[in-house]
Amino acid sequence: MTFLLRRDRMLLLPFFLAVFWTSLLWAHAFPMRSEPRVGSEVKEPPSQVKIWFDGDLEPAFSSLKVIGPDGKEVDAHDAKVDEKEHNVLSVSVPKLPPGKYRVKWEVVAMDTHRTEGDFTFTIK
Repeated sequence: MTFLLRRDRMLLLPFFLAVFWTSLLWAHAFPMRSEPRVGSEVKEPPSQVKIWFDGDLEPAFSSLKVIGPDGKEVDAHDAKVDEKEHNVLSVSVPKLPPGKYRVKWEVVAMDTHRTEGDFTFTIK
C-alpha cells in the first residue's frame, strides 16, 4: 500500500511542476493602479506620477515618462522602482500647468517579460 501511495505521488509530480512553470511563464507585470488615476481630471498638479504593478519590476529595464500637451517630455528624468515596494514605478514632475498629459511606461518583470502602455490625465 505504501508503495502505491509513493508511486501515485511520483506520477503527480510532473503535473505540478508543469503547472508551476507554466504560471511563471505567463507572469507579466501589468498596472493595477496609478496616481494620478488613468483618465482622471485633477485640480492640483501632482509632484510625481506613480504606477503600481501586479508583479515586481526589474529596475534596470523599466522606464516611466510624462509627456506634456506640446509633445515634449516634462518629467525630471528620475524614474525609479521603489526600493521597498519593487512593484511601484515613479517619476518626479515639476509644477505642471493645466493641460492633458500622457504617461508612457515600459517595464520588464522579474520573469524578464516586457510590457508597455500609456494613459492620460488632465490638469484643470
